[in-house]
Amino acid sequence: MMKNTMEFRKALDKGKLLEAEKFLTDVAVNPEKYPQYDDRWLDDRQRELFQAFYKVENWQGAKRVVEATKDVYSKRGRKARLEELSGLKFEEI
Repeated sequence: MMKNTMEFRKALDKGKLLEAEKFLTDVAVNPEKYPQYDDRWLDDRQRELFQAFYKVENWQGAKRVVEATKDVYSKRGRKARLEELSGLKFEEI
């Protein structure tokens, strides 16, 4: 299991997107285990993961990131970007 931002970024670089996604989910669900990370950190990492998913055209993965996003503005922007890139409506993905 990943423990920090550096390991998260290494996972993205190696294409281990599901491992990176599991880490962010753990951070979101168990904030007491990760007091060093706030909502802004989580939103920034979700953006990086979202971009990694859409670069490999993994629309389902990108959709999961959108659904996990807490920030309303980030969520809205990512949803629109996903629809634009995939050519599909969010509900169809």
